[in-house]
Amino acid sequence: MTSTPSAVTDEMVNAFADTYYGGLSSSIYATPVPLDPADTVLVLIDIQECITKDAFLKTFAALGVDAEPMLPVLDRIEADMRATVGNISAVLEKCRETGIRPIHVRIQAQLPDAADTGALHRSAGMFYPPGSKDSEFLPEVMPREDEIVLNKTCSGIHVGTHIDQVLRNLGARKVLVVGFYTDQCISASVRDLSDLGYQVDLIEDAVGALSPQRHEYALQSIRKIYANSETTQTLLGRLAELPAR
Repeated sequence: MTSTPSAVTDEMVNAFADTYYGGLSSSIYATPVPLDPADTVLVLIDIQECITKDAFLKTFAALGVDAEPMLPVLDRIEADMRATVGNISAVLEKCRETGIRPIHVRIQAQLPDAADTGALHRSAGMFYPPGSKDSEFLPEVMPREDEIVLNKTCSGIHVGTHIDQVLRNLGARKVLVVGFYTDQCISASVRDLSDLGYQVDLIEDAVGALSPQRHEYALQSIRKIYANSETTQTLLGRLAELPAR
């Protein structure tokens, strides 16, 4: 017995999708990504000044927009971002302790006039030349001198950098992903990592978006599909089981 498509509601289709992807979660992604400093890296994406409240205020000022009515919302966005950065910082420090190598990726052009900025960032006015305030890493996740830093002027880390070559040269097969924004650079990067054959572990509360809704919608489209996923607390517990470097 079959039913006509018109008799099937959105709720029924949504329930089917939840069941289908729930099956992936409980089978293919039931086992966490194994952690081994020999073949695991931490990739930190776009944790820089351009995501701060001050950067938004600077943009509004340049556009001649009165930001005063938006200050409460900007304060909430800033608080959410800082909470996520706190989780990222905790993951970074624990990875350093265990010998899991961090790779820091940020948005920054190569030329002093940022003329090499990609088309999408160009359309958004995101011109971040070397030395610009917007391209500075946040203090909580500042790279050390012996850590890799890659620059890009687009969303995905594979289109924008030579990170695939770097990962393969390091012998990395497993990648922990943290950073911003979940629905943009994180999503694009996770999909590419997965398609290129890496085992990806997305740390759900160590990535963030401009709004809770955009964050959650983006997570729905990539976790347990293109990547395994876990919380900061769970990951820190697993990292604590590794010997210190």
